[in-house]
Formats: sequence, C-alpha cells, structure tokens
Amino acid sequence: MRGTRSSMLAVASLTMVIALGGCAGSSWQFWKTSSPEPTAAPAVAKESWVPTATPTAPAPATPSAPAEKTAAKSAPRITELLEFPAVRFRPGQVSVGKADAGALDGVVRWLKENPAAVVVIEGHTDDLGTPSENMVVGEKRAISIKQYLLAKGIDPTRVSIVSYGSDHPVCWEKTTQCRAKNRRADVVVKKP
Repeated sequence: MRGTRSSMLAVASLTMVIALGGCAGSSWQFWKTSSPEPTAAPAVAKESWVPTATPTAPAPATPSAPAEKTAAKSAPRITELLEFPAVRFRPGQVSVGKADAGALDGVVRWLKENPAAVVVIEGHTDDLGTPSENMVVGEKRAISIKQYLLAKGIDPTRVSIVSYGSDHPVCWEKTTQCRAKNRRADVVVKKP
C-alpha cells in the first residue's frame, strides 16, 4: 500500500510539473493581467479637435447604459465613438473648463453634421468620496457638458446624461495620475 501511495504521489507531482511547465511562456502573476492597461490617447490639441471623418456604425463591443439621469451599476454601456476626447476635471470641479471648450465645439460640429445622431454624456469620478457623493458629482459634470451643447444650439432631445460616479474607472491604481484619468466625462453615441 505504501508503494502505491508513493507512486501515485510521484505521478501527481510529475503531472503538476508538466502542467506548470507548459504555462512557462505565460505570466503566472495573474494580478498583473487581470486589469487592462490604459491605452494612451493620441495627442490631440483640444482647441483644434475636429472629427476626421463621419464614423461608421459603432461596433457593439462594450455594454452600454440607458440615456437616463442615473443608471444602475448593471446597466450596459453605449458604444463609444473613439474620436470624441474625454473631458477632464480637477478634483471637485463640475463645470466645463476653457481648455475643453474647443473639444466640445468639435462635438457640436459633428452633431450638426449628423442631425439624426443622439448622444449620452457619461459623468465619472475618481474613487475618493462616498459612492452617493460620486454619483452626484458625475451627474453635475454630465449636466455641465449638456448645458454647453444646448447653449451651442443642439436640440435637448438629442442629448441625455448618465452618472456612473466611480463605478467605471479607466485606471485602477490608487495614484494621483490614475485618479486624474478617472475624473472625466465621456460623450458617447447612442445606438439607433
């Protein structure tokens, strides 16, 4: 009986060594691959941003949220047009800054060129503060951008808002630079 147990233990150990050896080319540090790395956005001067071409129908890749004031955490996201840059905010800031006016003017031009398009403005925050406070701040940021678009002549029925607070970060690290990336508002096109 002792010999059988020893041989079974040896076979099990050998199986583990072979299995782990086959994974040698991949990373065994699962925590380094579990969160996607943020991609660097192309360098674009915000004051001179203009969409390069009319985008084709967005590919349904990421889930999207309904165009309501506040969405539930499980609501699917709307396909985002990559040509629209995110509007960034300083900590506690909820209004559109002068630096982002040029980028938003590009969004206004695109909306005027595409009269059937409907957009949703998603408000986001960093992870500081309570979840309820972050939802309020995200909503105020989205409202600020909506008001900017409406002031430029966009029909209110074509623009809606949603706040995700800190629920949809683009960066997960607890650093100043990462938190700055999460304080944003995204303009996304609602699927027809």
